Amino acid sequence: MSDTCSFLRARRPEQKAQRRAALLQAAGELVDELGPMGVSVGAIAKRVKLSKGNLYRYFSSREAILLELLHDSWVEWVDAVERELAPLAGCDDPAAVAAVLARTAVERPRACRLLAVMTTVLEQNVTAEVILDFKLRSVGLFIRLGNALFVSLPGLGIDGARGFLTSYMALLAGLWPMTNPPPVVAEVLERPELQGFQHDFAASLERGTHALLVGMTTRSP
Repeated sequence: MSDTCSFLRARRPEQKAQRRAALLQAAGELVDELGPMGVSVGAIAKRVKLSKGNLYRYFSSREAILLELLHDSWVEWVDAVERELAPLAGCDDPAAVAAVLARTAVERPRACRLLAVMTTVLEQNVTAEVILDFKLRSVGLFIRLGNALFVSLPGLGIDGARGFLTSYMALLAGLWPMTNPPPVVAEVLERPELQGFQHDFAASLERGTHALLVGMTTRSP
């Protein structure tokens, strides 16, 4: 459980930063425990022993908190992808790159959970200013990912690398809920006649990523 803030009202910039970090940590813990849909402003505030009114001094809504959490998760993921793709510079091996992209995503279920509901939940109930800030910061992360892919797969081309990322994110966001159904659905899918609906997230993501990379590399001039 998150440590509570040691002051009643944050006044100095470092205190405000500490409280903001505590709120994000609490939200992250709740996402890990309950999933994004199980997170509420009240639950976040309760976990850090803060009133809901005070929480709104830092974030305008639950969705704004989760968007910030998604951004932080993406930063961590992009750092990992860059680090693991560096030894593959110039390899032009879609299978090796697909393995890195799949493994680093699987290792970050929080990011996957949040990405799966980004457009349907997180980008609702937020102001245009919050969305603009999130999108502008996301642009830099996508440029970093595109560049890392291009260095590893020169045959993909820089435009092809950036185009691939759109399809990859859609693949990841769609596969996560399909391969992580609610408990009652998972129980039903255990029936032998429904085995065709049972899918492993890691394996499906790697296969789909590899297919996308091969297809887009073939199409690149």
